Amino acid sequence: MKLRLIPKSLAVRIFFLMAGGIVAATFLSRWVIEKLYTNELEQLGRTSAIERISDVVRVLDALPREQRPQAAAGISFERLTVSFPAQIGNGVEVEPALSEKLARGIRRAPGKVSLEALPPPPCTPEVMPDCKDLAKRFAAELALADGQPVRVEYTTRWIKIGDADWVPWVIGIAMLVVLAWLSVRIATRPLRALAEHATGLGRDLRRTPLDENGPTEVRDAAHAFNTMQAQIRRQIDERTQMLAAIAHDLKTPLTRMRLRLELIDEDALRNKFGEDLGAMQSLIDEGLDFARSVDAQEQAQRIDLSALLDSLCEDARDAGQAVAFKGEAGIIIAARANALRRVFLNLMDNAVKYGGDAEVSVGRHGGDITVRVRDHGPGVPPDQLENVLKPYFRLEGSRSRETGGTGLGLAIAANLLGAQGGRLKLRNHPDGGLEAEVRIGA
Repeated sequence: MKLRLIPKSLAVRIFFLMAGGIVAATFLSRWVIEKLYTNELEQLGRTSAIERISDVVRVLDALPREQRPQAAAGISFERLTVSFPAQIGNGVEVEPALSEKLARGIRRAPGKVSLEALPPPPCTPEVMPDCKDLAKRFAAELALADGQPVRVEYTTRWIKIGDADWVPWVIGIAMLVVLAWLSVRIATRPLRALAEHATGLGRDLRRTPLDENGPTEVRDAAHAFNTMQAQIRRQIDERTQMLAAIAHDLKTPLTRMRLRLELIDEDALRNKFGEDLGAMQSLIDEGLDFARSVDAQEQAQRIDLSALLDSLCEDARDAGQAVAFKGEAGIIIAARANALRRVFLNLMDNAVKYGGDAEVSVGRHGGDITVRVRDHGPGVPPDQLENVLKPYFRLEGSRSRETGGTGLGLAIAANLLGAQGGRLKLRNHPDGGLEAEVRIGA
C-alpha cells in the first residue's frame, strides 16, 4: 500500500503547516532565550563573584590579623568560604581580564591576584537544598595588606532556564495549536460550503442560493456563484420553454397530417406516412423529455426500491416481455420515485428491444445500492460504451436507426440519475450481452 504523506484536505495541510511552524518557532525561541539567558547570567555570575570577593578582601584588610579568623567564620556560608593558607598557590586563571578587574577593585597591582574556576561542589540536597541551582565556583588567592595569604571561594547561583517547568510552554503551544485549527476552520468553511453547494447544484438547480455574508472575498465568491446558478437556470428554462413551444406548435400540423393521412387510399403509402408521423412524434416527445430531465423538480421521498423494481418487472411480463427480477427485499432509499421509474423503464425497454430479454437485480454494495439490468444481446463495442450515453448517439447494426430508437433513452436515464446523485455505467457482461449498472447512495 502506498503511503501518502501529504494530506488531501487543504484545511489539514494549512493546519499542519501552522502547527509545525508554531512548535518549531516555540522550540527555537526557547533555545535562543536559553542561550542568551545563560550567557547573560554567566557574565552576571562572574561580576557577582568579583564584587563579593572584593567586599570580603576589603573587610579583612581593615581588620587586625588576630581578628581575621573570627571574621572569616562569621561571613562564611554554604556558597562563601574564607581560609588562610600558608602561601599563595598557582591556580589556573579563568580570564586575565577578570583577575585584573578584581585587582583593580581591591587596589592590587596586576598579577598579584589569581582568580580561578573550580568544579562545583557535589550536589547533596540534604545538606544544600538548592544545590541544583549552583552554577560556577570561583577561588581567588592573594595577599592581604599586611602580606597574609588569603583564599576566598565563592559559588554563583542562578536558575537555569533549561531546568524551568515545561508545563507553561506546553500549555502555550496547545493554545496556539487550537487557535490555529480554529483559524483554519474559519478560513476554509466558505470553501466547504461552496463545494457542497456546487455538488448539490448538479442535483437541483433551483436550490436556495448561497448566503452572501462574511468577509469581502467570501461575499464576492458567493455572489459570483449565485449569479452563475441563476444564469444556468435561466438558460435551461429558456431551452425547455423553447422545446415545449416547438413541440406545441408542431402538434397542430401533425394532427392535420394525420387527418389527411386517412384520405390516402393506398394502404402501403398510408402505412409508411403513418410510421414517419409516429417517428416524428416520438422524436418530439423524447426531445422534450430529455430537456426536462436536466431540470427535474420532483421532490425526493423514501421509497421501497425493491418493491418498485418488482412491480416494473411484473408489468413488463404482463405486457409479454421476457423480464426477470431477483435481489434483496426491503431496500428503502430517499429518491425521486417518478424519475427512478423512468430510469428503470428506459433501461428495461432498451434491454428487451436490443437484447431480447432483461434480468434485473438489486443489492447493497458498501455504502451504495446497486441495480443491474442485463440483456443477452450482441452488446456494444468497448470503445462506444461511453458514447451511447450521449444524446442522439446511435450505433449501427442491431442498435441502428431502423430499430426505431431516438438515441435519447440512455441519456435521459443518465440525466435523471445524475440529478439525484446516482451514476449509470455500461459494460459488456463476460457471459455476453450488455449490463447497465445503476449506483444510488443508500
